[in-house]
Amino acid sequence: MPRTHDEYLGDGVYASFDGYHVWLDLRGQDDSTRIALEPPVFEALLRYKTKMDNVAAALEETCHD
Repeated sequence: MPRTHDEYLGDGVYASFDGYHVWLDLRGQDDSTRIALEPPVFEALLRYKTKMDNVAAALEETCHD
């Protein structure tokens, strides 16, 4: 499967997908870095995001008390 076109996520980060890996390209002014996330690593990243959403929600509740 050909790699999908790069999609800009913000903060100099672009994502694409080749059918197996999720590729993250980190583009700075002078250089770039590429990361290939295998499906289990991508799933771990999604679990981490859920944890951070829960932390942010708990902090938000604390701020409103």
